[in-house]
Amino acid sequence: MARYSRLSSVEERRNIRKAVLFVFLTIGALTLLFFVGIPLLGKFAAFVSDLAKSDKAITSDDKTPPAPPRFNTFPDFTNQDKVNLTGTTEPGTTVKLTFNGDGQEALSDKDGNFSFNLDLAAGDNFFTAIAVDPAGNLSQQTKDFKIVYDNKPPDLTIDSPPDGSQFFGSKQRQVTIQGTTEIQSQITINDRVVVVDDDGKFQFTTTLSEGENKFTVKSTDAAGNTTEKVLTLSFVS
Repeated sequence: MARYSRLSSVEERRNIRKAVLFVFLTIGALTLLFFVGIPLLGKFAAFVSDLAKSDKAITSDDKTPPAPPRFNTFPDFTNQDKVNLTGTTEPGTTVKLTFNGDGQEALSDKDGNFSFNLDLAAGDNFFTAIAVDPAGNLSQQTKDFKIVYDNKPPDLTIDSPPDGSQFFGSKQRQVTIQGTTEIQSQITINDRVVVVDDDGKFQFTTTLSEGENKFTVKSTDAAGNTTEKVLTLSFVS
């Protein structure tokens, strides 16, 4: 009888341990379900909802216009008949360029860069641009820009003294070279820069050396075209 009582007590303790373990496992399962199962169920429901909407047209509420395109540095004057015009805008927008009255378009890349290869007409070339984003919003128009294409060398005249002139004695040793060139051109005489006034006039005073004196007069216009003349003067003391 005592042996049966001990067996019963052991079995009872074993059942209690099983019951406690079951309670802890149940609590753990409920906790896991609360923190993992419910959010997962929510994500699954959202996924199903997205599938149901996938056959519906996507609409955009973007009403904000992009900023106007910005052009990188370009020459105001050039002696080349082609120019690569580059700039930046919002990525993915279309840049609409009006160049000398004609329209062109370029799509900006993922970094917002765009470019146009343009053939210049002689003289003034005008252009402006706007940006259009994927939602169809238009930017403000840029200001009007201008590039002058000029491939003709500038006019250059040496007004005095005449080429081949001779000078004698100490009183004639100092001479002034005077001339006329294109307005906004730069003059150098023997690589020394000489001031050109608003009318294209210039002058340069120098002291002659004994014998033959050569002066290279060079005019360079804003587009980079050059005209060069050599003036030879003689001096005898």
